[in-house]
Amino acid sequence: MNRNLSVEKVIKILGGDEIAKKAVELLLENYELGSIKEVDWEVALTLDYYRLAVPMKAYSLSWNQRFFGSEFEIPYVVRFFFRDLKRGGASKEKAITDYFEKIGEKRPENFVTIFDEIVKRSKNLIVCAEDVVDVCLRLNYEPGAVIAEMKGAGLISPFMGCGKLGRARAPLYEINRFFSIL
Repeated sequence: MNRNLSVEKVIKILGGDEIAKKAVELLLENYELGSIKEVDWEVALTLDYYRLAVPMKAYSLSWNQRFFGSEFEIPYVVRFFFRDLKRGGASKEKAITDYFEKIGEKRPENFVTIFDEIVKRSKNLIVCAEDVVDVCLRLNYEPGAVIAEMKGAGLISPFMGCGKLGRARAPLYEINRFFSIL
């Protein structure tokens, strides 16, 4: 479903309060820069929870291994979403398609399908690499390349920890919460 969301609708998705409003304002002001400096704690928690911006300081590439500092990085796909939001309306589908077109994918719209399939297979926003591989092979994509590109986009992140998937036999990935609920 390709929904064109307004600023007001995004604020409502994020909780509809002043903190959500400040988070959206910061993203609209800083999406081109790609980072946000000096974020108050409540707004920082909202940005991090939805993975709209993640702390720059980290032990690893994993979102859950980052620690709060004064600067936050805005994932690329989020930048595309807020670029469109500033222009009057945004959708998950357009942001994902535009990102994958920008990096040179021949059929960028297919990455919306891949992402949606990964979300469906996830549990508590954690997906096993085996599930990602299955989706990619079914759609005739090279799994390693897709995983790397999804991480680069900010749609998934390596997950450090045991997760809640039972006994995982492959690496785990956390899914971007904001894009998973759109």
